This record gives sequence, C-alpha cells and structure tokens, in this order.
Amino acid sequence: MKKFIPVLLFIMAFAGFLASQILWDNYDLNAKQVEQDKQKHSVYETNFQGLKFTTSKNTMVELRNEKTPIIVLNFWASWCIPCLKEFPGLVKFQEKYKGKVKVFGINGDEDSPLENIQKVEKKYALNFESVVDADSTISNKFLINTYPVSIVFHEGKVIYVNKRIHDFMASDFLSVIDEALKAK
Repeated sequence: MKKFIPVLLFIMAFAGFLASQILWDNYDLNAKQVEQDKQKHSVYETNFQGLKFTTSKNTMVELRNEKTPIIVLNFWASWCIPCLKEFPGLVKFQEKYKGKVKVFGINGDEDSPLENIQKVEKKYALNFESVVDADSTISNKFLINTYPVSIVFHEGKVIYVNKRIHDFMASDFLSVIDEALKAK
C-alpha cells in the first residue's frame, strides 16, 4: 500500500493542475467574450444613433428621434426558415407592448426584396415595417453575417442581442423588456 501513495499523490496533484487549467481557460474565454460583446454593443449603439432609413411602406425613420423606449432591429430574409418561424412570436410581442416597443425588420433579400417583404408581410400578418437592405449597408454597420439576428435597444442602449431563432414571448426575454420599461 505504501508503494501506491506517491503514485496516488501524483495523480491527485495532476488532476488538480488540469482542473485549474480548465477553469482558467474558461475564465479567459468568458472574459474575452464579454470584452468582444462590449465592443460590439458600442458599435451597435453608435450606428443606432446615426441610422436613417425608409421602410417598405415609405415611412422615413431616424432612430435617434424615435420616441418609443424599446426598439428592436430584426435582421431577416425571406429564404431564412428560422426567420420566418420567429415571426408569429414577434407579432405577438409587438402587440403586447404596443406603444412601448417598435420593431423594424431589416430584410437582406438580394433578389426582388420589396416583393419578398410584401409577400412575407401578408403571409405572417406582420405588424411592423421592414427595410430593404439588399446591398447589406445596414447589416454591415451592425456586423450581421447570418440570419436571424435581433438587437434590442432601450433608449439607444443595447439591452439584448440574439443571433439565432428567438422566442419573443419567452418569459425570460419578457422579463428583460419589463425591467427596462420599469427603469424609465
């Protein structure tokens, strides 16, 4: 038995060393991710302040002048199945917070974008306006390289970013919105 004590101690020390390395690596990755997110949020907020566009219904919008406290930019395309799947929840979300939340769809279709927007608006009874972004001018400003992406702003500050299909009626997301609206 005494012969195995040094081996056992070595194994325990080595296991401790590996565990500490794994924890440190995860901490380092999380710290880098937080820093990258802060940088992206800064880019989003800066671009939010300068963004002007005309919607598919010829409404002129300058985001910095919007009075609605919560603005959602939802980047989508008509060929993106996850984008289409989140529309029913996004419509309910817009209805629930009418007057407190304004959604703008940023459509990335390159071929017949206005026609595609109109088809999707009709099929899904969208209660928000979309913007043609066929040349990706807006998407590039917000560093968007995949769909769907939703960026939620409260008075021009990023409060939520989602880079995959999203349930806009999920209780944890609604809590974020409710908290932001209470803070006003």
